[in-house]
Amino acid sequence: MTTPVPEEQEVWDRLWATDKLPRGRGQIAALEIVLREADALGSPALSYATRIFLTSAYQQGGEPAKAFVPFAWCLAVHDRGEADPRWNHSLHWFFKYMAGSMATFPEVPLDRTRAVLDDMERRYRAAGYSMNPVHQYRAVLARHVGDRGTAAEEYRLWSAAPRGEMSDCVGCEPSDKVAHLSWLGRYAEAVEVAEPVLGGTFTCTEQPHLILTQLLLPYVHTGRYEEAAAAHRQAYRAIRHDPAQLEEVATHIAFCALTGNHARGLDLVERHLGWLETPPTPYAEQEFAASAALTLRLVAEAGHGAAPVRRAGGATTAAALRDELSERALAVAARFDARNGTAEQSGRVGAVLAAEPLIGHLPLSGTVAAAPVPAPAVSAPDSPAELADLAEHEGRLGRPTAELWARFDELCPEPSGTLRARRLSAAADTETATDLEAASRGFASAAGLFDEAGDVVAAEIARGKAILLSAVAGDRADAAEELEASATRLAAIGETADHGRALLRLASFHFARQDFDAAQEVLDRAEVPASDPPELTGTWLERRALVRANQGDLPGAIELAAEAAARYAQAGAAERAAGVRLLGARFRAGLGEREAALAEAATIDAGTDLGLRARVHQLRGHLAASLGRLEDGASAFRAAVGDFAALGSEADAALTRVDLAAAYLDLDRPDEAAEAVEDAEAVLERIGAGHELARGRYLLAQAYRVLDRPVQAVALYDVVVGHFAEAGNEPAAGQAAESRAEVLDRLDRDAEAAAGFTSAAERFHAAELPADELRTRRRAALSWLWAGESERAGEALAVADAVTGDGPEFAWERAMTGYDGARLLANLSRPAEALARASAAAEALRGMGADAPAVAAEVLCGRLLRDLGKVAEAREVLTAALSRLPEEATGQRADVEALLGELTD
Repeated sequence: MTTPVPEEQEVWDRLWATDKLPRGRGQIAALEIVLREADALGSPALSYATRIFLTSAYQQGGEPAKAFVPFAWCLAVHDRGEADPRWNHSLHWFFKYMAGSMATFPEVPLDRTRAVLDDMERRYRAAGYSMNPVHQYRAVLARHVGDRGTAAEEYRLWSAAPRGEMSDCVGCEPSDKVAHLSWLGRYAEAVEVAEPVLGGTFTCTEQPHLILTQLLLPYVHTGRYEEAAAAHRQAYRAIRHDPAQLEEVATHIAFCALTGNHARGLDLVERHLGWLETPPTPYAEQEFAASAALTLRLVAEAGHGAAPVRRAGGATTAAALRDELSERALAVAARFDARNGTAEQSGRVGAVLAAEPLIGHLPLSGTVAAAPVPAPAVSAPDSPAELADLAEHEGRLGRPTAELWARFDELCPEPSGTLRARRLSAAADTETATDLEAASRGFASAAGLFDEAGDVVAAEIARGKAILLSAVAGDRADAAEELEASATRLAAIGETADHGRALLRLASFHFARQDFDAAQEVLDRAEVPASDPPELTGTWLERRALVRANQGDLPGAIELAAEAAARYAQAGAAERAAGVRLLGARFRAGLGEREAALAEAATIDAGTDLGLRARVHQLRGHLAASLGRLEDGASAFRAAVGDFAALGSEADAALTRVDLAAAYLDLDRPDEAAEAVEDAEAVLERIGAGHELARGRYLLAQAYRVLDRPVQAVALYDVVVGHFAEAGNEPAAGQAAESRAEVLDRLDRDAEAAAGFTSAAERFHAAELPADELRTRRRAALSWLWAGESERAGEALAVADAVTGDGPEFAWERAMTGYDGARLLANLSRPAEALARASAAAEALRGMGADAPAVAAEVLCGRLLRDLGKVAEAREVLTAALSRLPEEATGQRADVEALLGELTD
């Protein structure tokens, strides 16, 4: 081949560079630009190579329809004998792309697909290739049209033919066999075919997520539930950011629906619904629409048809979207059947739309929900009045009352008078956890009924609760005066305890308004006597502890919390005692006494209160992690997630999963870290927990880096940088931008890395973090150098040199900038300037006790002295550096010794 002229060589260089880009629209756009340049140059070899690259990019980047034209162009050039033989293997390989893709477009006649397969067979035979892939793709086509006889025969021939140079990879070929056997309902055989390759090493970008996706339903049908859940987690993680994988995403949505996970399925539908606007193929569109409609049907049947589903252009409902997507899936299937002359696709889609779950519920998270601790049996009386007495007493002790009130409702479905008022109060008390305004209205209604019945004390208590909740829920300007007046009235007409509780309500109002001094004043005059019920004394002491803590007196708050726990224990309120002990442990942690706080938390018995137990685990997780006890921290967070999940508190479970992910990353368990965030992501999005969502995605990106999924990591870092920047958190945005640039650096996308480091530096500059700014500016300079942009590298180094700051961290970065700057200048053939910087860096690093980098700088000095012709000085410097290298640094010692040998020679 002739050597390209400089202008043509530049285009060749850009062509090779596209191979480093992640597959998708960005790579496709870059290749389309190269193609225009290649054709403009009139270089047949360059035009041919670019179309070879573009055919692959279209196929793997989610635009397979566009691959037909460049493939046909290349084939015509090849048949004229004008093709570059370097690409013959690729051209033959692309026949599989064409045969596999053409069937997924209903506008492409079947005869054309069959003709491609016949041509593929002719060319493969002529080239001496095995017929293995020819029979494979004929079996795929037969499955598509529902021709079971042909499919069976082609499968037999495929399995009998030896693998060859054109065969799909060791993961992709079994994936297709799994699909074939699953189509026939032979699930055990499908699993058996896959097992030999699952433990091996895959080199194909489609694996192992493709074969794991194909195995999802065979695993469920054969009762291998844990493997099914693990396959879903691993495979979905690999495809969740790639729109080209819409068909595979559809399989995961169907899997969720068929395993009792239609809530998670709904999250996936909402997350990927936008991909349906530009599906890679009509077949992928059909599969996604059908699987999504199945999930939405199950959601609607569970009573959530009105649940909102977010989509571009506004929200819709689960029921409305179900109808829309069902119709869409059936319409695409009808187009296929009209082309195929069979009812195969309509039958398949109809079966999916009508499918029922295969099992009740398959836990998909690696976090197993804890079983609730059964509450001790309480002997329930048969009298409604006695039941109400018992339920109210249990409620004051912090115990569950739902079963008692349910028994009350059975015995007295239509209570009247004070019993009705008490039932309304209990219902309102339950509503305080979810709807303060509704709870306030409930207590107000109860107050009216108590008044009618002549129970003025109960009426005043209910009215006071209504005032407090109304004030906390909104703006009630006269709430303090009303609550004060209520307390005064109860002092006159009620018991001492009634007056004490009224004052606690007033103190709670001030506390909610963060007027801690006013709250303290009310609690001081409450004067709850020791003769009062111990649970009331405990409540008074607990409120005083909270106020004292918010006033900055944590030691005093700890003492009050301990007293409150003792009074609750005296009252037999074990759960409330445990709750205030948890409060005391948090106060102790706030004092920095983490060991003592952890020891305290470890002894707290939450009893039957699952929510309290979850919060205890949560605190233990934070404390253990902060003390470097990473396994203990992860275990505690995992237990907290389980308890929150068992409680049905998905928001708390999601928030704790982010902490669990951080712990797993610290333990070098990136798979589990990624799983924890992925399980939390949709919930965090739904509840609007923006900061924790961004934190979780940052951790997920970090996990992807370790799991060698750099493209997904870069995409996540982009999102996270944007979020933190919007929130005005420049330090966090800078950290995420630097992490993104590091990944790009490892991908050898040096110009993008340089721009990323520069962006991070600007954010650190805005945050007035000079050490971080200096570090990222020197890294930008080096990246520009590796990108071949020497002028920009020099400019970036000058900007780094201009950064000012102080402190040990800055001094370290300044020394490293000296060393890296010397490396940069040496590469720019400016050895004298480089030597001055390297010498200063070596001296600074030695002064800091940083021996290893100091020696590296000295070795650089030796090389530079050699380049300047100062051999004696070079030998002296290198000998000194060698003496400072530890014996175990064998590689460095060998390099220095070799360099000294050169100087001696």
